[in-house]
Amino acid sequence: MIRISKKVEYALIALKFISKSGDRVVTAREISDSTNIPYDLLSKILQKLKNENILASNQGSYGGYSLNKRPEDIPLLNVMNVLDGETAITECMIENHDIECCHTDTCSIKSPIIQLQKEFEELFRNKKISDFV
Repeated sequence: MIRISKKVEYALIALKFISKSGDRVVTAREISDSTNIPYDLLSKILQKLKNENILASNQGSYGGYSLNKRPEDIPLLNVMNVLDGETAITECMIENHDIECCHTDTCSIKSPIIQLQKEFEELFRNKKISDFV
């Protein structure tokens, strides 16, 4: 079953919180306390989102996070890939995967799986953070 990981779930909650804060910069501690997301994990998530320019951060006593992009310009797929790496519906769809499949040469479902992977990516590419706000 395809699932949204806890990290992505927490990222969506945090992005919604930041979005609802308007132009105000919010701290990881404020988000953590308001949403019951573990602070250490949240800090790592926010840092990854900052490194991908989804968030902007300000240092200092009045520091914190703000959106670097509009919610409607942030695809869910980007957030998923930042936090979980490449998302694939089967192991053979992951580029450079280390797991060998004994059915690679004779796979009878490869074509539909490739199509399903494309549809999966398209769905999550078209789903924007604004859909969660």
